[in-house]
Amino acid sequence: MKIKTEFLLPAMVLFSSHCQALDWLFQPYFNANERYADNVTMQQANSVNLISSMITTLSPGVMLGYQAENNDLKTRFTWNELIYHNASDLDFSEKLLDVNHQYQGERFKTSLLASYHEQSSINTQLVDPTLNITGQTLVPRFTRSIAPSISFFLTEKNSLQFDYSYQDVTFDKPAGLQSLQYSDYTSQQFSTTLTHAYSERLSFNLVGAYSLFDSSTSFPSENSFQFFGIPINQSVNTNYDQKSNTFFYQGGLQYAFDELTQLSLSAGMRNTDNKTKYGQTVTYDPEIPALGIINSTGENNLSSKASGHVFSASLNRKGEWGNASLNAGQQLNPSSSGSQQQTTTVSAQANYNITERWTTGLNANYRLSEYTSVFNAVNTVNNSTYTTVSPNIRWRWTPEMNFQLSYTYAQRDYTSREQTATGNNVQLQFSYQPQINRLVK
Repeated sequence: MKIKTEFLLPAMVLFSSHCQALDWLFQPYFNANERYADNVTMQQANSVNLISSMITTLSPGVMLGYQAENNDLKTRFTWNELIYHNASDLDFSEKLLDVNHQYQGERFKTSLLASYHEQSSINTQLVDPTLNITGQTLVPRFTRSIAPSISFFLTEKNSLQFDYSYQDVTFDKPAGLQSLQYSDYTSQQFSTTLTHAYSERLSFNLVGAYSLFDSSTSFPSENSFQFFGIPINQSVNTNYDQKSNTFFYQGGLQYAFDELTQLSLSAGMRNTDNKTKYGQTVTYDPEIPALGIINSTGENNLSSKASGHVFSASLNRKGEWGNASLNAGQQLNPSSSGSQQQTTTVSAQANYNITERWTTGLNANYRLSEYTSVFNAVNTVNNSTYTTVSPNIRWRWTPEMNFQLSYTYAQRDYTSREQTATGNNVQLQFSYQPQINRLVK
């Protein structure tokens, strides 16, 4: 499904038509990564498909836009050139385009986020919680998204926000690839948030949301045989489709202990309705009804209901020494696996300023992904956990240039299949951003 974006330009012109002073933004940047991975595609240790490789990533980019008194526009384009030195069939050129427009009025504010990404499924499987692929096949992944938002300031202490988000994910699957893990899907969500500022430190919020998920994929196949000397061509097309709608409702609070420490909590429930369809069409050329060689179509329809919890919690602390954060959450995510995933995450992050130029840090993440596929009237549970620990050290050579050296240990466990995959990654990253941000005023 394609996103129509013809309205973006007139909308941005409308938002900026009353602005008089503009600062035009132009900011190029460049990143270079050299990474060694001993298990590129996170296969289990005894797999014959285990790949280790040096991986070079070259990432030039540019940010264009403007800043005005009451609105701003930023457009970023990044090109990631991925080079796998021991597996050239995994090389890929990623293109990332992101647009962000913000408008601030006296009694309301708006935002508009839009993006178009062309990415490698191999490169995104370790960082994208909705992609759970353990194959070494490179499949281009295309993501289109748009998310408008508007907030009304009802009083000094109360605000009402309306959000909409749309995401369309497709895969350019090679001929013959038959896997539900590369299912195309679309996801939409409508949400409303009411916020009340009880004091300068404490605020409460109520959120209600409705989401739609639609996933589909098909597996065509061809076969030829002879029946009593008659050559017959058989075509089989298998289709999987799932549609889900979910209601979310939750309440939360934000509390600032002081200017340096903040706590956020929210919890609620979700109710999901799923409709799943499995169909298969078989055609013969030639069709010979007298001999029982007849075209056929079959379809199974299943429906189910599910409920679950949603929650999020975060604690953030910052100071002259650095910063630290703890986060936990559970939510329902769209997934390329043919159905949605319930994802539970726990993460911790800390950065310590050794000197003005040297900084060290530690990131730790744990993710539990739970989903059930009901295709073909068979319930298949394929839960997995994914854990990473990553220490790093950064050096700010100049205000424009930075180096970072990091090590990442990753482990993925499939609980139902009792399979474990581990990976070690060592990465050296260089980033360069010229001190250029405004050319015309």
